[in-house]
Amino acid sequence: MRVLFIYPSLGCPPGINHGLASLAGVLRSRGHETRLIEVNDGIGSVPSPEEIAEIARAYRPGLIGFSAMTQQFPWCLATARALRGRAVAPLAIGGVHATMAPEQVAATGAFDYIGIGEADWALADLVDRLDAGRDVSDCRNFWIVRPDGIVRNPVGPFPRLEDLPPEEFEIFDLDRMLRAKDGWMSILTSRGCPHRCTYCFNRSIVERYRGDGAIRRLPEYLRHYPVERVIGQILDLKARHPEIRTLIFDDDLFTLDEPYVLEFCRAYREAGIGLEFVVNAHVRVFSERVAAALAAAGSRIVKFGIESGSDRVRREILHRYMSNETIERALRIAEAHGLHTSTFIMFGLPGETIEEVHETLALCAKARVGRFRWALFYPFPGTESHAMAERLGLIDPARLESTLSYFEASPLRFGEAHDLFLEKLAVACPWWVNAKSHWPCAPLYHERVREIESLDRAAWEARRGSVRDEDRQLSDRLLRDGIPHYSIRYSSVMGVRSDYVLKEMEESRAEVR
Repeated sequence: MRVLFIYPSLGCPPGINHGLASLAGVLRSRGHETRLIEVNDGIGSVPSPEEIAEIARAYRPGLIGFSAMTQQFPWCLATARALRGRAVAPLAIGGVHATMAPEQVAATGAFDYIGIGEADWALADLVDRLDAGRDVSDCRNFWIVRPDGIVRNPVGPFPRLEDLPPEEFEIFDLDRMLRAKDGWMSILTSRGCPHRCTYCFNRSIVERYRGDGAIRRLPEYLRHYPVERVIGQILDLKARHPEIRTLIFDDDLFTLDEPYVLEFCRAYREAGIGLEFVVNAHVRVFSERVAAALAAAGSRIVKFGIESGSDRVRREILHRYMSNETIERALRIAEAHGLHTSTFIMFGLPGETIEEVHETLALCAKARVGRFRWALFYPFPGTESHAMAERLGLIDPARLESTLSYFEASPLRFGEAHDLFLEKLAVACPWWVNAKSHWPCAPLYHERVREIESLDRAAWEARRGSVRDEDRQLSDRLLRDGIPHYSIRYSSVMGVRSDYVLKEMEESRAEVR
């Protein structure tokens, strides 16, 4: 059978959806054929529902499957209804939103099958049965939507990663994607996370699997691909796509299992891969041994999720139990081993005060992180933080419906002054960090921060469009004078320390020579 996947990531950077790559690999191993329509405005025009229907009619799939985050669901719903009106093929949907809010998805009546959780083998079972004309009503991991009601099947056990066929990356237009991402390629070495952060879906996933009797203990969720499999996959990708320059290991927590990290780094070195790579780490599981191994293997950047500089916010709102001292220690260890540090920070949390936002900015300045990427809190359905925002009456349904990305807009309403402050911060975050630093540039940025904070909404709307250009002009001047600072680089929501910018400039000049 042919299966047509549709993956929208509108308003987001282009990237690999590892779930789809794995599903395509499993289907291929069962003799099925797959094709992907990737809908991303960063690497191509967005097809209309009519154009998608034409592609589907020409491809003649036996099943059309959507994969969606919550922000992309309205687009999926509109497209599914258009396809249903043309009776092209049965429609399925999976991904985070379907897993977290299956009742909402089922209530739309737009989809025949709703995939929940890790459906690698379950989708293959569903497609096998559809292809053979057999009953599908008891397929695990799928809710079946029928005119007479919904069949809510439980989830099955998590797949053993060592048993899965190779991911089918070639369903993506890798060459175009790699050009758009300057040669950065995403890889996974594991699935699962042990933490129970209120804003993340991992907690709800584990609770659903426990409730359905699919797992008994948390370690069943935490799984690694065999090291030799990952190394082989990388070597194969490198041979087929020599434009790959940097690998980013997108595991929720790459450094969770220290023995695995050490084994992987040794194998990576011995294989002679020679590509720099980036990993996700946690400040509470990051040791000198891990830092040394990563550096020796060619790691370039280590990313830490700190989210907030306020201990109260981390503990009471996010359930992230770590101290500022622990955060700063992990950052120092990484930097001491020559690793560039990157942190994720978040604003606009339910129950967070403006003073606590300033604590986050101050921590970035004090710790002198290599770079920081900021986001505005998004209340994903099914998470504890969504329920928290709902209890506080903060969710604006119209904003929630229209927000495509959590980088530049908040679906919460805190009041005009608070909302306006967050909007300003979302555009010029590094200016506040620079102003709080002990660098010589601080007075320069103090002046600009005071100016921006004094603007009313109309004045800010007239001003905001010039911030990026002004930031670059300021940065260029400070770079020439050798004055450390953060500037907006590589994306509109990333502040990067000037020494790294200078290093990249020098490397670029060396390549030209």
